[in-house]
Amino acid sequence: MRILLAAAAVSVLVLGAVGGPAHAATPLPTDLAGTVITWGDESNTESSAAIPVPGDLTGLVRSVAASAVATGAVTVDGQVKVWGDPDAPEVSEAPAGITDATTIVLSTGNGAVLHADGRITAWGSSPQISAIPSDLRAKAIALTGGTGYAVRPDGTLTTWGATPAYSTPAELTDLVDVSVSVDRALALHANGTVTIWGFDDYAGPLSVPDFGGKKVIKVASGTGYSAVVLDDGSLKTWGNMPPGEPPLDGQSAATKVVAISTSATERTAGAVSADGNMYVWGGNNAMTGVFLSGGKSVAAVALGENHAAAIVTAFRALTQPTVTGTPEVGQTLTATPATLSLTPDAPATGQWYAGNDPIAGKTATTLIVDDTLVGKTISYRTTATRGADTVASSSTQTGAVAPVPTVDPVPLPTSTVSVSVSPARAAVGTARAVTATVTTAGTLAPTGTVTFTVGTTTATTPLTAGRATWQLPSLKVGAYRVSATYSGDANTAASTSTVSTLTVTKATSKVTGKAKVTGKTRKVAKKVTLTLTVKSTKGLSAAGTVSVKLTGASKMTVTTSVNAAGKATVTYKNLKRGKYTVKLTYTGNQSMARSTGSLKFKA
Repeated sequence: MRILLAAAAVSVLVLGAVGGPAHAATPLPTDLAGTVITWGDESNTESSAAIPVPGDLTGLVRSVAASAVATGAVTVDGQVKVWGDPDAPEVSEAPAGITDATTIVLSTGNGAVLHADGRITAWGSSPQISAIPSDLRAKAIALTGGTGYAVRPDGTLTTWGATPAYSTPAELTDLVDVSVSVDRALALHANGTVTIWGFDDYAGPLSVPDFGGKKVIKVASGTGYSAVVLDDGSLKTWGNMPPGEPPLDGQSAATKVVAISTSATERTAGAVSADGNMYVWGGNNAMTGVFLSGGKSVAAVALGENHAAAIVTAFRALTQPTVTGTPEVGQTLTATPATLSLTPDAPATGQWYAGNDPIAGKTATTLIVDDTLVGKTISYRTTATRGADTVASSSTQTGAVAPVPTVDPVPLPTSTVSVSVSPARAAVGTARAVTATVTTAGTLAPTGTVTFTVGTTTATTPLTAGRATWQLPSLKVGAYRVSATYSGDANTAASTSTVSTLTVTKATSKVTGKAKVTGKTRKVAKKVTLTLTVKSTKGLSAAGTVSVKLTGASKMTVTTSVNAAGKATVTYKNLKRGKYTVKLTYTGNQSMARSTGSLKFKA
């Protein structure tokens, strides 16, 4: 294949079927609209008049179509332009004054446009083609001969104009698109399946191949052949396909298909890959070739019999930059850069301006206004380059920068902070909260924060409805000074509370014991084991000592250590037989208070 045109990566490429079929694809989003280019056999008497683009087609174009002798376009403002052989009905009878068209399709002798509200306008050599039911609305249209096909908004299919050359299946539902040619039609369902119908005596089977569970996302019908794009981006064709089909298997951006097109009479087809290249192959050398990436970006193409047309997206600013903020010394202005129709070669740059002069070094999206800008208007400009095209878009200028206004200070209403602790006196491990209440002499409720100080620990808490509360962390035994400082706000002065006291006492404890006697003889118990337990507040260590005083047939006093869990054991050997009383005294620790207990046992 020869290289036809250098074209940048294609974001969206909408391809229209021409000649016999006229496949109506979704119109381009306005951000991909652009100018029309054409190419083909300029020596051909039928197509030569359709190649030169009229000089009055100055608006951005969002839809393009071609027949054997004509080219049609729809601009972003909904106007319709058709040019070519002046004696061709699709040219001479094209309607004027339309301002809400979105899509155009052409076939030999006929044309149609789809309006934004779903209405259809059609014209041409077929007497019935313009007789469209007044209540017909569509989301996709196609033409072949003098017959129009329309997919209604509810997904059903209908026709208008001449009686279809081949019968249409009844009760087709859930459709999203349709493509027709002189011998076949393909209808695409929302679930990714395809229905095909037409003449059996043309080359190319009417059955749909097995796609291995993959869904179809695009369809195109030619004379004697069919083509679809699957959801993995691969191109699948069957029938008497045009020669030279490229291997588009969807395995890479270079082979993943995003659009397809067919031309009926010249057995020519086209496809666009995800990397922006466009392939046109088949029997007409005036149209075939490869469109390669390079400074421009093709967005739509239509194939005629001996010529083709395409939309080249204009590299432009879709929205101009905006600036928010107050143009006053000390304030910060924030810019939102322009949005662009295409990705530039390098990231777009920004520049702040004072009047017509750039502000040196100010290229970020924020600008702190200083004294040097007083009296000047401020704007922000986005600049970007793609290939040979450069876009520079500026925001609306702000008003003149004002100096910092002089405002005499007004004393703020005073505030008072009171602080309370609950409970103010309690044992270690007890949950506590300190609460500050802020009142004001003003009329507005105070806002801001309160900073609490308990001993050497501080915490800052938001003020809500005049109150702030801090759930205190665990505190050691002792007395603590408690105060609260209110930060103040724009309407209330700051203040600090008087000092309160918080007392943390030791937690209570309880010491108990159990005796176990083993190995009794007539005179002694060989072994007596006392198991001691000190119960404490959950989370506190009971580590300390217990004094064990034994009285009875034998008397003795020992001291043993209690572990953090409050457990200890004392063992007596060869203890005289008799009754015993044991007095237990737990000495306590930093967090636990002293306690006593007793137990009795018989040896």
